[in-house]
Amino acid sequence: MNIIKILAILSLLIIITRWSIALFNLITKHPKKGNLNKKEGEISVLVPARNEAHNLPILLNGLIKCDNTIGEILIYDDQSEDETASEVKIWARYDKRIRLIEGNVLPSGWLGKNHACHQLADQAKGKYLLYLDADVKVNQEAIDLALSRMKKDQLSLFSFFPIQEMRTPGEWMLVAQVNIILVSLLPMAIASFIPISMMVAANGQFMMFDSEIYRKYLFHKELRQTAVEDVAIAQHIKKKRLKLHTALAPEGLHCRMYSSYREALSGLSRSARFFFGGSMAMGWVYVFFSVLGWWPVMLSYPDWGLPFYLSLLVTMRIFVSLASHQPIIKNLIYLPLQQIGLVHLFIQATLQHINRKTTWKGRTI
Repeated sequence: MNIIKILAILSLLIIITRWSIALFNLITKHPKKGNLNKKEGEISVLVPARNEAHNLPILLNGLIKCDNTIGEILIYDDQSEDETASEVKIWARYDKRIRLIEGNVLPSGWLGKNHACHQLADQAKGKYLLYLDADVKVNQEAIDLALSRMKKDQLSLFSFFPIQEMRTPGEWMLVAQVNIILVSLLPMAIASFIPISMMVAANGQFMMFDSEIYRKYLFHKELRQTAVEDVAIAQHIKKKRLKLHTALAPEGLHCRMYSSYREALSGLSRSARFFFGGSMAMGWVYVFFSVLGWWPVMLSYPDWGLPFYLSLLVTMRIFVSLASHQPIIKNLIYLPLQQIGLVHLFIQATLQHINRKTTWKGRTI
């Protein structure tokens, strides 16, 4: 058997597996909400913020509409160079739950977000700690659903992947990769039961912890120098045989991570290899079969190979779009450009990995 035939068989096995996982995630995309016995003040919302004055109004406008299950909304101003602190103070006049925490000088040996999250937890009073990024739009339904699953399944961590808002071609080329990878590679409803630590995901945009478990392990302190702390925490929790669950968000929980191709490339290249357990080699295997998987199939099975492969690819993208609340037609139109974006993303990620230096929000991480 020649190398082309071997690659063709591997390509078919991979696309069939990804198609099956995407369909599974579509069918099981939203966790069911159980009976929810809510208690006043049991949730502390924790928001690390560095130069987020432009994002905070949307987040806080959603939070102040939520009921008194949220006892406090703490925003840690991580030495922002914009009007973040002033924005928080303005909103604090409208809702007494909102409180600004002035950030300290970043200690040696810490990354900024990890330190901010640790400081927030240190001051929080709730039984459940809900970390939100400042660029998230949130509503009561999403919070209730997360709280319901935390209580029903006695979880240590519940994390949503918010619906990603993409408005420019550059965002569609790169930001869309997150859900394509997630939905077609990780069977989320059963991932916590798979005995492989890398087979897990979490998203720092929405992470709810049991405060007792968090204070026992102090995850952000434990992983103080880890750049992609959300995935690392999920892996840490899984290794400790604690219970966690990750799900795709319902309508009402949105996030616009980046506003351009350049921003998305800079941000996602920091975390690209962590989609694959920190292995750049595994990432490039994914890139090869995603971009060129059709080629050995077409050469080895000229009569039926290419139509069969492409039909699986297109329907898989439809499943991903439906599960992720993304427009199907747009995702299909951008498919060729997304392949180019994927290659560029991993070239950039590889260069950063080799240089061991990445800059984000004015800091080297």
